[in-house]
Amino acid sequence: MPRSRRALLEATGGTLGSLALASVAGCLAGAPTGGGAGRDESTTEATTQTQTDEPETSAEPEQSTATTFDTFEQWLPDPTETLLPDGYGVQCFDVASIRAREADIHPRSYSRLEDEMSATLPHRFVDVDDVDAALQVDFVMNVALGSFDPDAIGEKIASERQSKPTASTATTPTRTPTPEPELNQYRGFDLYGTERIYAVSEDAVMNVSPMHRGDPLDFTKAFVDAQAGEVGRYADGNEYVASMFELVDDPHACWCYPEAMDGSTSRGFREDVITGELKTWRFGAETTRLTFANTYPDAEAAANSGFEAYIENESDRFGAYDGLDVQTEDRLVWVEGTIPTGEFDHLSAGGPGDSVNTPN
Repeated sequence: MPRSRRALLEATGGTLGSLALASVAGCLAGAPTGGGAGRDESTTEATTQTQTDEPETSAEPEQSTATTFDTFEQWLPDPTETLLPDGYGVQCFDVASIRAREADIHPRSYSRLEDEMSATLPHRFVDVDDVDAALQVDFVMNVALGSFDPDAIGEKIASERQSKPTASTATTPTRTPTPEPELNQYRGFDLYGTERIYAVSEDAVMNVSPMHRGDPLDFTKAFVDAQAGEVGRYADGNEYVASMFELVDDPHACWCYPEAMDGSTSRGFREDVITGELKTWRFGAETTRLTFANTYPDAEAAANSGFEAYIENESDRFGAYDGLDVQTEDRLVWVEGTIPTGEFDHLSAGGPGDSVNTPN
């Protein structure tokens, strides 16, 4: 599989603040989504408008070539170098770009997108209007990217922690407030909390809650280290992820759910043969591009996947899309197609006017 996208990441490198964030749109829970590489999109795309609105000055070339999807990849640590388990799932949304298409997307579909985007935000402490993009890693980490006031958010976090009632105070009229959490800093982020960690900067607000998997502070540092380029990225340690990520350049909504390279985890895909699944959408003014892909243990399994028959049998879900030609390369099988943006509805049978949200 060509490593062109990995080379781009190495060239663009690292700080979040230097990247021109495009909006990211959402996908169905339990499956990946994202837009295609924009091959058929017109110059009315929100990301294109952003680029043309800025004068060509002395900006560094690597900054101008970075995309929102590249930004998301920078937040995903290599599980072979960190405490994160291999095979973790990812949802990402180019919130700003999706907002730019609100008038073009059916109201029912847009409402569902809003719900899905909101579910990935550390929403109690951020104003959604300040969010350009959102990323969720399984149920472990949520990060909102945009422009924030770290001091104001820190005050909200401290205030909530001080006012939260405890079991010992539930029947007591007065109580002693919990002390304000000690402020720590790590690579430009203010850190709050112990069991649930909040990391806050001018560009990002993240919360990490790995439950019983380990120390949440260690997980938080792993995400920050990945964003800073201090550890490898997910696609470096999981070839299934690399195959799927190389397929798309700048989707607006993306779900990527791989399995561990050593087979230690399985997400129960069909016949226990599929090792990863990706769904992405990219929204244009007239048409929306779907990219749907599966990875398999090896090239032979991919060649005999029955993927084309599956697409044909699921006509209720895929029938509205044009140009669905199945392609295979090594362990990856994928299809791309377009649909009028006003008819987009998460591959749901019945279309956006039917209030049907078909499970993945």
